[in-house]
Amino acid sequence: MEYYQKSSYRSGGRYQKKSSGDLSGLLLFYILPFIIFNGLLFYCVTSAPKITLDLRDTNDYLASEAVMSIDSWFPTKTVSVNMDGEELELTKGKRRTYTVPVTRNGVLEATVVNLNGMSSTVFRHVNILDDNPPSFENASLEDGVLTLRVSDSQSLVNPDSVYATDSAGQQRSPLSVERIENTTDNMIDYELKFEMDLSGLHVFIQDKAGNEAQKTFYTHREGNLDVLEVDNQDEEGPSEETAAEASSGTEGEAPSEEAGPEKSADGEASPIVID
Repeated sequence: MEYYQKSSYRSGGRYQKKSSGDLSGLLLFYILPFIIFNGLLFYCVTSAPKITLDLRDTNDYLASEAVMSIDSWFPTKTVSVNMDGEELELTKGKRRTYTVPVTRNGVLEATVVNLNGMSSTVFRHVNILDDNPPSFENASLEDGVLTLRVSDSQSLVNPDSVYATDSAGQQRSPLSVERIENTTDNMIDYELKFEMDLSGLHVFIQDKAGNEAQKTFYTHREGNLDVLEVDNQDEEGPSEETAAEASSGTEGEAPSEEAGPEKSADGEASPIVID
């Protein structure tokens, strides 16, 4: 009679196979689902929206538009855009895009809050609009004609807006308005000429965005010379008086250095620089 006995090797192999199967099942049905579930839960709780805020170019330097796009898997709870603390009105576009009008320079702040409570905020600095008035660069007086050089860095000077009022309150148009290419600063300057009122001439200029600058010019007599003075009280900042010698067309004793700048080689008075 024959007897068969299972070898310890095969028995041990069956035990090892059964133990490996239990480990795989534990990994597949318990550990892996636990990791996936907690990962999804963490994503849902901490997912914040992504915001893109772009600023469109302006054609008139008066207004522009900002376009905001939102990228998020979750619905948004609140969407807001403000500039320097003032809430701006949003217009909803396609999908998750919004447009907001921009009428002045400042800092745009866009905030989006998701339904899960997570939020994102982005900032955009706006400096493409023209909110600075044109500037007076220099002035000179010769033979009763006041010559001014003015400039504007963005929308340029509006030649049709130039005028002056004399000491009697009468409005005067410029004798000429000439456009000058300023190659040094890569800007467009204008040269203005007015018939001078020795008792005072108040000059007004505007840029094409409507920003206005004004300045008063008047003269006083020193010997045989007319001295041009600028009243800087028309502009912000401390009041200053800058004087310059203007050619009077008559010979006389040369004034002191305080009376005005030195004359150029051709005998004409150097223009005064207006700060």
